[in-house]
Amino acid sequence: MNARDETVSSVMSKTVFTLQPSRRTFDALEMMIKHDFGSVVVAKRGKIVGIITERDIVREITKSFDYLNKTLKQTATKPVTTVSPGTPIWEAFALMLRKKIRRLPVLKGKSLVGIVTERDLFKWVVKVAYEPDIPRDIRKLLAQNR
Repeated sequence: MNARDETVSSVMSKTVFTLQPSRRTFDALEMMIKHDFGSVVVAKRGKIVGIITERDIVREITKSFDYLNKTLKQTATKPVTTVSPGTPIWEAFALMLRKKIRRLPVLKGKSLVGIVTERDLFKWVVKVAYEPDIPRDIRKLLAQNR
């Protein structure tokens, strides 16, 4: 398959952590640390209403430690930019660059089915750069965290 034809579904992380908007920002931070993830999607009744990232928290906590006690309804970034699993990877890449974002939740219809991160796209770029002769050590690294 031509790299230009590959879609988000082939690179997205299928594990996405979500919390209700009524939960505290501290709960999101704890979840990120526990699961070694950089973001939590905020959802209410299965609908995405926001996203919060480690970077969001770091930037805001320097202004006020009370930030961690605020609800995700108050602190999550809204609206959330999303893509579908069939979105071409290059299009997701361009969208992230234009919007200056590092994560894109992936929706199939209204259902959250994954998330595309900078790391996912970085791995894709490395794979494309080395194809068809990807060195064994790099192939192993690309296969991790899938």
